Amino acid sequence: MDFIRCEQGVMLIAAIILLFFVSLFLFTLVSWHDSLQRTYDSLATYYENETARIMKQDG
Repeated sequence: MDFIRCEQGVMLIAAIILLFFVSLFLFTLVSWHDSLQRTYDSLATYYENETARIMKQDG
């Protein structure tokens, strides 16, 4: 227990730094996923519009 009493805030600083890096990693992961999902959505919209255009031409 003496180690815990004599740490003088080192564990708190280490926990804050770890929290920062974990938060940064999660933010990067969520941003990447959101960007990928937007790309898929735009491709789907493009192909839907092209399919509707082709169907109007043939009919």
